[in-house]
Amino acid sequence: MSFRKNRTSLLLAVGFSAAVLLSSCTCMIKEEQQAMINQLRTEEKQLNSDIAKADSDKGRITNELNNRQAEVRRCDEQRAFVQDKMNKWPNIWPDYDPNAPAGDAVIESTTKKKR
Repeated sequence: MSFRKNRTSLLLAVGFSAAVLLSSCTCMIKEEQQAMINQLRTEEKQLNSDIAKADSDKGRITNELNNRQAEVRRCDEQRAFVQDKMNKWPNIWPDYDPNAPAGDAVIESTTKKKR
């Protein structure tokens, strides 16, 4: 029984000593490691600014793309209108009567009646 007490106290003493020795060790950063850390931090800042610039460029380009697509849609609508009229060429305006009086004559006749 005394052997067990001695063994237990010996293990506790060794464990405590090891804990004190291991916790008292400090890790010193070498100059090369510190230089590498500083370089990596500088690169990180540069990359973050590049990402922010790319995001702003993306927004600007997206707006420009949307404007161009709207312009293409308007051109397509105008082209479809002209194509439709070209397909109906001889009779573009079916309600047009070439024998009817010109629009100016109608306006003149109405103005004369009002006086």
